Amino acid sequence: MSTRTSLPVRRRWLLAGAAALAVVVAGCGGPADTPAAPQAQAPQQGTGLPVTIDHALGSTTITAPPQRVVTVGWSDQDAVLALGVTPVGTAEWFNEQPGAIFPWATQAAGGAVPEIVSNAGEISFEKVAALKPDLILALYEGLDQSEYDKLSAIAPTVAQSKQFDEFGAPWQDMTLTAGKALGREQQAKELVADTEAKFEAVRDAHPEWAQKTMLVGATAENGTYTVFSPQDPKVRFFADLGFRTQPPWLAGRVADNVATVSAEEYKLLDVDRLAWTSDPDLMQVLRDDPIYNRLDVVRSGRVSYFDYTTAPFPGAAITFTTVLSIPYALDQVVPELERMDAKQ
Repeated sequence: MSTRTSLPVRRRWLLAGAAALAVVVAGCGGPADTPAAPQAQAPQQGTGLPVTIDHALGSTTITAPPQRVVTVGWSDQDAVLALGVTPVGTAEWFNEQPGAIFPWATQAAGGAVPEIVSNAGEISFEKVAALKPDLILALYEGLDQSEYDKLSAIAPTVAQSKQFDEFGAPWQDMTLTAGKALGREQQAKELVADTEAKFEAVRDAHPEWAQKTMLVGATAENGTYTVFSPQDPKVRFFADLGFRTQPPWLAGRVADNVATVSAEEYKLLDVDRLAWTSDPDLMQVLRDDPIYNRLDVVRSGRVSYFDYTTAPFPGAAITFTTVLSIPYALDQVVPELERMDAKQ
């Protein structure tokens, strides 16, 4: 199996903040005991096809509605499923869900379990080729030119956006790009509008959040802390709820998707709200950290810990931040934030 020999720094940070341990979780809303294999999609009249999509590694032309879609982007399967297409191959990121289909996506998948062709960026080009795709999507990815060339030799491939950092494209952009590639652009626009309306309803219900600064923690180790960049999907999620996510000190420190804060500077983390998409190990590190526990935001109970390893997986839904995971995440996260408000 052809895979990468190492992960770029940025990808390692993504894993650190999401699921470096790749925990296996049972009983989490996966498919039935005998899952159905994904089938090629029935032909559908595409809108706006043929289409040429510009991306970070060139441009790709799709001439007809794709029938066999492979997603190597780490969360790309959600947008494809939301648009009514079941991919035949997907990328596994963490938690080892069957077919990389999480609870918020099982209904859209209809019991189908795509084949895993990539594991957190480790792409098996042989598995991709064996599925005979007619479209490959790598939207939430960081393909290099060599990887793109290999995938493009198999099927038309749409790589990550050139307008944003790697792994920094907003969920709206990825949904609309998937819609264009699938010949379902109008449907994608409707999905984006519906999801944005859900965020707007939350903002309308909580105008006070617009006056509060929220940071999303990534790692804590040996008195050094990192928080995610404002371009990270998890941070964008809280920004869409209305929170401020860019304190003045943050911009000049971001590198490889995170900003680093030393023990001596720990008070920089004393913002209105702090959130972690955490696992039990990180939770224990934070509980045992005397510096962290001196923060006013911690002592006053203004920190949220959203577990991504245990049902109902709020941290995983925030980490994905897709048109399928966002409504699920809102149902989990908003009540928690409201409970926190009520205690203040």
